Amino acid sequence: MSARDTSRTTANHCEVAQDAIAMLGSNVASTRLVMRSVVLCFIAILTARTRAQAQTVTSSVAYSTPDRGGIVLETAGGNAPIVVGYARVEPSASTTPAGLAIVDSRQNGVLAAEAGIAGTSTLVSGRTYAEISGSVNTAIAFENPNGSSVTISFSFTDQNGNNFGQRNFVLDGNQLAAKFLNEAPFSAPRFAGTFSFDATAPVAAVALRTFVNERGEFLFIPQTIASIPDPFSTGTVVMGHFVEGAGWRTRLNLVNTSDVQISGTVQFFGEGTPDTAAVPVNLNVNGQVAASFPYLIPARASLKLETTGAVTAAIQLGSVRITPDSGSTAPSVSALLSLSRNGITVSQVILRTQPAGLAFRTYVEVNSSGATAGTIQSGFAITNNSVASTTVNFQLTSLDGTNTGLTASLVVPGSGHVSKFVHELFPTLSLPFRGILRVSSTTSIVVVSLRLRYNERGELLMTPVPVTNEGAPSTTAEIVFPIVVDRAGFTTQFVLFSGITGQRTAGTMEFFGPDGQPMNLTIR
Repeated sequence: MSARDTSRTTANHCEVAQDAIAMLGSNVASTRLVMRSVVLCFIAILTARTRAQAQTVTSSVAYSTPDRGGIVLETAGGNAPIVVGYARVEPSASTTPAGLAIVDSRQNGVLAAEAGIAGTSTLVSGRTYAEISGSVNTAIAFENPNGSSVTISFSFTDQNGNNFGQRNFVLDGNQLAAKFLNEAPFSAPRFAGTFSFDATAPVAAVALRTFVNERGEFLFIPQTIASIPDPFSTGTVVMGHFVEGAGWRTRLNLVNTSDVQISGTVQFFGEGTPDTAAVPVNLNVNGQVAASFPYLIPARASLKLETTGAVTAAIQLGSVRITPDSGSTAPSVSALLSLSRNGITVSQVILRTQPAGLAFRTYVEVNSSGATAGTIQSGFAITNNSVASTTVNFQLTSLDGTNTGLTASLVVPGSGHVSKFVHELFPTLSLPFRGILRVSSTTSIVVVSLRLRYNERGELLMTPVPVTNEGAPSTTAEIVFPIVVDRAGFTTQFVLFSGITGQRTAGTMEFFGPDGQPMNLTIR
């Protein structure tokens, strides 16, 4: 996924109406208000090729995924009034598959945004990076899946460690609440920092970063919510991909998930060569050129570290290592990758750190090897967690679990980084293709997976795709997709796949409207 190459129903309706627009309290253009309302309505519903050839109107769909296979379901879209809801994936006599939903938003006939949202489970406490400024806002939604009410307490912490806005609200059983953080009951001022919450019983939560770009288009991307207490690490945390230069920039958001000050060092590593281990590279971060950046984050606070994104600079790729000081713990880390073309931010994506491992799986899709409108491609980045070089092996299976017979391998330098498109790795792959990529090594590696799509303007949009560790424990808990947005310029694609060794899954995906009643969708 080299950036060098990319510089080459009846249904329940969520009406975008006066109440929703008034709730936003914004003085921007009415079209932008509508988009903001749609997103707010979208998050409020929080909480396969097995592709059907015929369209089916239904409120539930049975699914099954073979080992090393998956299923893809898509809503039909169209110009009818918008339909918003949520989906539950409920296993039956099997474990739970990995899941992703990709929400497309078309504005003025152009695909302007894609948001990739992994299926979510419930949590009691959490913390996320929060920002409210002129063009940036943060939205949060809670769904109470319990039969009785839940009290949710929340507070904010700015980047200097000042806590403020401590309040709470009651969320009735099976109800939801969704707002931008500058709206009641949150009512936060302009600031950058964190939003923390505690619930008296498990709730589902989702956070979105929203951004109005220089062209007035409304971009929205899901961002990381760290569960509290966090499984604290005292070792180095690896962010598996960064890109800087030629219009690309990377911003690290470091969130202190503890109640004490933490400190450490951030280093951006280059790719290395087959014969030379990667080393820290000099970058301009927050206006300072260096190879190492110390950090000190007050309790519950956050820190931003951002590269310059110089248009004329050569592209630099690699990984990031966040090393806590002795006696300190690691922060929760996410990376906001932004791409600008001709002064306009055309795409943003948030990556999160993942534990290193030996064998992983991810969903991939390729319909063309070109870079023209409508092209969908999958790319990946591999970071070697060892100081010695390692060979990484790749295998492709189709969605029905059959082996394509295609294999490949790459040498990743010690502490190094390699990024590729799937069609580069497998040049004889018959297109179009949807399937599962298995990535394995005899030494510890970190894997990042992205879906890339070119819109009608030839601009590149990015969507993160879940990467599963084959050795992870299984679960039978249901997962929730805070998504189902269809029509009026929106479509949603669901991807379920078997993410662990020997896993075969079966169950039902059910669609619900805002009132919790079954919602009919046209599925293809």
